[in-house]
Amino acid sequence: MTDNITEKQKEVIDYILSKIKEEELQPGDKLDTEIAIARALSITRATVREATRILIEQRRIYRIKGSGIYVGSIGKNNQSGRFHALSPFDYQAQKGGYLAGRKVISASIVTVPDAAMAQALRIKNSDSVYKILRLMTFDDLPVSLEYVHFPVSLFSSIEFSELEQSKYSYIERITGKKVYKRDQNFHAFNAQDEEMIRHMNINANDAMMELYEVVYLDDGTPFEVNIAIVNTNHLHLSQVSVRGD
Repeated sequence: MTDNITEKQKEVIDYILSKIKEEELQPGDKLDTEIAIARALSITRATVREATRILIEQRRIYRIKGSGIYVGSIGKNNQSGRFHALSPFDYQAQKGGYLAGRKVISASIVTVPDAAMAQALRIKNSDSVYKILRLMTFDDLPVSLEYVHFPVSLFSSIEFSELEQSKYSYIERITGKKVYKRDQNFHAFNAQDEEMIRHMNINANDAMMELYEVVYLDDGTPFEVNIAIVNTNHLHLSQVSVRGD
């Protein structure tokens, strides 16, 4: 959260986030007006406006001019005509009152790790891939560690900082194609890898879930193999198959 936030702004932010959580508001649901919030807290509308600006920057709410403020972040219409474009990860974070975080820990170009991944990406065993380690968090709580692999033959360059926002929005922007399908397999295991234990802030032998997925563009081209280590105590896998990261 912004370092220079005032106590009054924090009061507004806490009020809005508590309302979202307690009333189980969904992405696209309308929030109270700024005037109503100001009256409820006996605070100035200018303070409410600054507080909502912070939440908009964090993609927890959005504003439609002449209409009001809504839960979620602005995107295309959903079936009910409201606007939101939250990924399942952002949605689960918001539902729990957290801020979704994505941090690229490392990135390198390596030979594709194994023949199965090469086959999934339709590349040769000797071809190279971008290997990106990305940590997903709810506030400061690690919930998933992703080992992302993109074929170098498909992307001449990758702006790794873009992957700290929305991975698939970035891919769609640079390819001009839509992310279409994700083939997924799951299995449970007990954590042993030291790197994983350190980044996920867990103990050795803690029960975790591995999600292995191959992701395709709308022309059928596989562009990603992602091996995600998930702490299902915090992140529920029932929504992971929905497009949007």
